[in-house]
Amino acid sequence: MSITVQTIIDRLVAPVGPLEQTVDTLKSGSPGKPVRKVAVAMTATYAIIKQAIDTGADLIIAHEPTFYNHLDETNWLEGDPVYEKKRELIESTGIAIFRLHDYIHEYEPDGILSGMLLELGWDAYADAEHLHLLTLPSDEAETVGAVAAHLKQRLGIDSLLLAGDPAMAVSRIGFLPGAPGGRTQMDVLRQGGIDLLIAGETNEWETNEYVRDAVDMGFAKALLVTGHQKSEEAGMATVAAMLREQFPELLVDVIASPPAVRRA
Repeated sequence: MSITVQTIIDRLVAPVGPLEQTVDTLKSGSPGKPVRKVAVAMTATYAIIKQAIDTGADLIIAHEPTFYNHLDETNWLEGDPVYEKKRELIESTGIAIFRLHDYIHEYEPDGILSGMLLELGWDAYADAEHLHLLTLPSDEAETVGAVAAHLKQRLGIDSLLLAGDPAMAVSRIGFLPGAPGGRTQMDVLRQGGIDLLIAGETNEWETNEYVRDAVDMGFAKALLVTGHQKSEEAGMATVAAMLREQFPELLVDVIASPPAVRRA
């Protein structure tokens, strides 16, 4: 039996079961299209779509939207030259794009978080019940600056945002990839013993200001912001591993890309 786009979608949905509301839908292509090769990426950018097509991929599985908004609504973009050129590339080649956002976060454990911990070499430090809470062994105590250097090296980024003292000792870390929101981030920082929060993305008037006030009051708190993409991108390796195990005959590529923005 041939592997189709729908075969793969069914496998990705299976660990959770159908969600009543989700943005995880087929954004382009036919469910019945045979698939010989899959490209897994954080976002189906124009460059990644071209690369996937050039390397023979039939399906892209992406974590984030294709068309610049959470629901991939496109009516407001009609006639825009950037949108139209991207749409034309997708439609003219027939490549299928499936978004895998909600389901992977619902996996047990969360597929993005567990994949990121593996990439950072921190899986052994995670609380068994709450993977986003990390405790460093007493003989491996770090500073905020050392943690920042580790993140830059392992994630391939050249800079982070920092609030707090880079020389501050760290033993307990809250790790929240992506953008779960200021209240969630601050709730983690408010937990006893959490020295450092590592976030993918913050609203600057929320978590950043909470940490600023905490530091000015003399509390031992710090914040590192990696940028949304690199805080989750390596977690998509979870998808690649799942597909390779389930479909050994399927070719699966993981395509990483530089962040969309950098410090000038």
